Amino acid sequence: MKEKKLIKAHIIPDFMYSGMKEEDDKNIFLEVTYNLDKNTRKQRKIQTGIFDKNILCEDCDNGIIGGQYEKYAQNSMYGKNIDPEIAPICKNYKNPNDGFEYSICKNIDYGKFKIFLLSILWRASITDQKIFKDVDLGNSHEESLRRIIFENMIPNEDEYPIMMTSFMRTENSLKNFIGQPKRIRFNDGLNGYVFLINSIQFMFYVNSINHKLPIYLKKTMLKKSGEMTVLHLPNGKELEFLKLLLNK
Repeated sequence: MKEKKLIKAHIIPDFMYSGMKEEDDKNIFLEVTYNLDKNTRKQRKIQTGIFDKNILCEDCDNGIIGGQYEKYAQNSMYGKNIDPEIAPICKNYKNPNDGFEYSICKNIDYGKFKIFLLSILWRASITDQKIFKDVDLGNSHEESLRRIIFENMIPNEDEYPIMMTSFMRTENSLKNFIGQPKRIRFNDGLNGYVFLINSIQFMFYVNSINHKLPIYLKKTMLKKSGEMTVLHLPNGKELEFLKLLLNK
């Protein structure tokens, strides 16, 4: 097996930080950690995102992850030059019973987008960067995700399902922040990890494929049809939602 030189690989790609840089310094980002018990959060400035020079070679990082999955995510959802032909088509709704708002997005490339997001989860697990210290998938899940990513094995819907919620419509939108990912156990027995990146909360569920998924997850998770439901948290309820989610 040929050894390859490792490079400085970002755990979360730079383009997801759009709008997160301080105006007076384009190389400075803000990172936030939170304590839901005390309703407190801490923030600090960090340089050029979060990277690790000990996990990926150039072919794996730029060629496979960057060339296949990150390129799609950037061109379809992030940045200023979004391709309208591959961009998600979203329609907003409001539940008349409780006023809860949500968006149903279609035209998503299920395989590319799901593997792109799972690559972030995998990188967070294999790195030793402090902010990702709570992300530990274990050898079995790390190997499973490694194969999915590098062998382009498109997972089933109920295999590592992903759900997204948005803080964009709340007063405390958590914009300009990278949250410290947390390992969680949901009330229904599911395990997973929560990542907060620039007003969007990504929830990764990590269980055996035989674990029965709750109805709310089946309705909102990323689907092979290219559809996904994004929940918009109501104003003033963001911390309450986080506490409920984490079963505090």
